[in-house]
Amino acid sequence: MRTGARLFAAIAAIATLVDTCPALAASPPPDLVEMERQVSLELAHVRDSGPTDPVERKQLFDANQLEQKGEAAIKSGDYKSAEDSLLRAREILRRLREISD
Repeated sequence: MRTGARLFAAIAAIATLVDTCPALAASPPPDLVEMERQVSLELAHVRDSGPTDPVERKQLFDANQLEQKGEAAIKSGDYKSAEDSLLRAREILRRLREISD
C-alpha cells in the first residue's frame, strides 16, 4: 500500500507541474526573442543619448515599462501580449530617435 501512495503522490506532483508551468514546455518564437533583443538595444541607445525634455523622458520611461512588460510576458508564455508591448515600445523609441536626429 505504501508503494501505491508514493506512486500516486509522484503522479499528482507531475500533473501539478505540467498544469502550472505550460510555458516551460514551449519556447518563445525566435522572431519574438529577436524583437525583444532589438527593443532592448534601441532602448539602451536612446537612454544613452539622454533626452532632457520632460515629455521625452516620460516617453522613454513608458518605453522602458513596455519593454519590461514584454519581457515578463515572454517569461510567462503570453507571447501575444509580449509582442504587443514590444511593438508599442519600439514605436515610442523610433519617435524619440526621430526627435533627437
